[in-house]
Amino acid sequence: MNNMNFMQYITDYISGVMSLREPQEKSLKILEDIINDTNLLNNRNIEEVLNVIHSKYPICTDFERKFISLTFALATGVGKTRLMGAFITYLYTNYGIKNFLVVAPGTTVYEKLKADLGNPDNLKYVFKGLGCFNTPPKVITDDDYKNKNTTLFDSDVNIYVYNIGKFDKENAKMKEDNEFLGGSFYKKLAEMKDLVIIMDESHHYRADKGMNALNELNPVLGLELTATPIVNIKSKQVPFKNVVYEYPLSEAIKDGYTRVPFAVTRTDIDFYHFGDEQLDKLMLNDGIKCHERIKNKFEVYSKVNNKTLVKPFMLVVCKDTNHAKKIEEYVKSYEFRNGKYKNKTIKIESKMTEVETEANTKLLLEVERADNPIEIVIHVNMLKEGWDVNNLYTIVPLRTASSKILREQMVGRGLRLPYGKRTGDKEIDSVMLTAHDKFQEILEEAQKGNSIFKLGNVIKAEEVEDEKNTYTQLALDLTQEQDELRKILKEDEEKYTISNSINMIVKDKVTEYIYNNENKMTEENKDIIKKQIEDEIKNDEDLGRIFEENRSPIESWMNKAIEKVEEEVNNRFILIPKIKTEREEGEYYFDDFDLDTSKFNQKPIDNKLLLQNLIDVSEVEIMEGGYINFDAVSPEKTILEELRSKSEIDYEKTAELLHKLITQVTNKFKTEFDSEQVKNIVMMYKKELSNEIYNQMLKHFVRNEGIIKEEVFAERPINYQSNYTYNIKKNLFDNYDSDRDGRITSILFDGIKRGVFDTAKFDSVPELQLSKIVERENDFVERWLRPSPIDFNITYNGGKNYEPDFVIETKDTIYLVEVKGDDKLNDLDVLAKKQKSIEYCKLVSKWAKETGNKKWVHVFIPASKISSKSTFRYLAEYYAVE
Repeated sequence: MNNMNFMQYITDYISGVMSLREPQEKSLKILEDIINDTNLLNNRNIEEVLNVIHSKYPICTDFERKFISLTFALATGVGKTRLMGAFITYLYTNYGIKNFLVVAPGTTVYEKLKADLGNPDNLKYVFKGLGCFNTPPKVITDDDYKNKNTTLFDSDVNIYVYNIGKFDKENAKMKEDNEFLGGSFYKKLAEMKDLVIIMDESHHYRADKGMNALNELNPVLGLELTATPIVNIKSKQVPFKNVVYEYPLSEAIKDGYTRVPFAVTRTDIDFYHFGDEQLDKLMLNDGIKCHERIKNKFEVYSKVNNKTLVKPFMLVVCKDTNHAKKIEEYVKSYEFRNGKYKNKTIKIESKMTEVETEANTKLLLEVERADNPIEIVIHVNMLKEGWDVNNLYTIVPLRTASSKILREQMVGRGLRLPYGKRTGDKEIDSVMLTAHDKFQEILEEAQKGNSIFKLGNVIKAEEVEDEKNTYTQLALDLTQEQDELRKILKEDEEKYTISNSINMIVKDKVTEYIYNNENKMTEENKDIIKKQIEDEIKNDEDLGRIFEENRSPIESWMNKAIEKVEEEVNNRFILIPKIKTEREEGEYYFDDFDLDTSKFNQKPIDNKLLLQNLIDVSEVEIMEGGYINFDAVSPEKTILEELRSKSEIDYEKTAELLHKLITQVTNKFKTEFDSEQVKNIVMMYKKELSNEIYNQMLKHFVRNEGIIKEEVFAERPINYQSNYTYNIKKNLFDNYDSDRDGRITSILFDGIKRGVFDTAKFDSVPELQLSKIVERENDFVERWLRPSPIDFNITYNGGKNYEPDFVIETKDTIYLVEVKGDDKLNDLDVLAKKQKSIEYCKLVSKWAKETGNKKWVHVFIPASKISSKSTFRYLAEYYAVE
């Protein structure tokens, strides 16, 4: 155990500071358990250590190396690099280990490890927030060891990051004598008494050369990380024998650490009758439908939720280079989506020129960038580990993926979460694998307990509909302006259409300007807008000709129309106040004090052994047992582990005080007993000791509660546009027929006059019905709105965003309206939103009274109470909650 400066660095503390996921934390605790139970770092008897580990972790039957080496088999996307950082931190703070060799299989992984372990400015730097290093761990790599200006081996922690290819050959440069080091760098590593080797993607280091090179380094410990603990030996796949913990992909998916894989197929088709080329084309076309759907989805999701735009791409896996060439020709042809992807496709395969390889590899490595045009990657072989992308959403395996392992490796490239966690949106949290001819295999596989595919994860390709995308537009009444323009153009059929087009251009340009600029319209602004309108008109040959023929009257009309649109836009909104919350954090700490050690009078226990006859329960024998030997016990750490569960104790803030108090307790016992007896006391009475320390600490606990201030404010008077995807468009008052029209959520309804915007979408038929009611109720309703998610800043249940169903404005009141199915009226989530809505309305109404605005009222309407005979006046009065 290292010195008392790092007492708080128990596994729970490290897990908390580093935000380890459950499988990472479990791995760290297993390492701690093994070290404690085997005295591993000091015990060189490999057989003895193996026997202990096997008894605790039966799947570990052989270290398979000449040193103790443990494999942690963690699924792709769980976070192996962060776990490396946790291992390094634990071994340094608890055992003083300072030298770590991190081995990478190839360039991509190597570059990633250098950045994640050695660059504090990197977003994924693993040691952020840890205060145990006086200076950040030094990463030594490439030819650093040859540089006399680089002082090696003297940092708090040294991390040597190298590809296995740098030292698995006899003539490797690392094995050459170095004047600066007085020997080879490889030899210096082998001479270190505290060298720990961490092997990333360790299935690559099982060949003879790699095995020998690592064995010769003779480390005190090897830690292996891989998602595939299998090695190929003479065409057979042989599992690792030194695995101590397995966390498969199926568990990672179930626990929410990755996206969910879906198999896409077509129903009622016998693919046996398809030729190879026909099947390839069908799978590509079905795959691109999935790709375009998720691309549209991200455009909406990123804007509505104010998130970074993710640019998805599609991976096509081919069987060989000739196959890849044919697929590339088809995808870049006009036969495929009218040539849309001609300049958005790259092919990666071995038989490429150096220039082609360099250019395409650069595009591939930067495929996540929004300015990278590539949307389709055609590849021959499986992409290797280390290519960690977050935006692979569609996988099309053509005549490949005949085994479960291949499928898992393939899908594994598309499981990372682009926003770091699941969003709750099914499509954004998914990856699609077209599985047409392999679907039955996947279906059978899904029935197995550990499959990454589940029976419910099936999508019918024919039901993936092409979606359109649109932004809501303000519902402006410009009929008078349009009539005037028609008169100017001396009505005929052609000019009737043209007048409508020019009117729409004026509306769009003025609206766009006001939305994007907070300053009011000036004459200079109007000149800019007129120039934009004229340019837009001239983009169309017919419009441009009519404009030039009637320039003077159209320009005169345009001046009036701009003013009219400005007036309409500035009046077409519902003022939605927002809440600004200021929270002054409270102080929670312990005053410094000294323990009353007179309360600690425990003595060592001379343990006795009890022998119970299980046949004759009256027969009991007691034997002298002597003191239990607690050689491996640290009294200080044992007490600290008991105190860690106390919620008031922040280990970062109280480390110095805890160190002092625990030392006072152990020092008292050390004045009376020898070290073995002190360990005995602590182990026998650890709960009593920690509780007494805790009770005395509570008498010195200071709690200053924080203050929460809520302030209402109103932003500039606009409502935010919504970005909608839809399959069909219908007039609001046309009959909706689910059999004919499909899901209501796929329909965009237009023809809205009283709404702030002229289109809307709905989640249910009762919502659609309510919109018809408010739209026709012109004697009571002034305007209404289906709000955008960013119109409000209300949160509930620990930070979830609350998006009301409707905002409806009348002469003196604004109603915040929720429509809920009768089966959900008592749903806890619904009730939480209801409570927050009521609180919002009360707070905003108080502000409204002081500022001369309209009061707000929450209305909670059961869906069954809305019918074509209802009026909103009645519903608002009956279901209002004030």
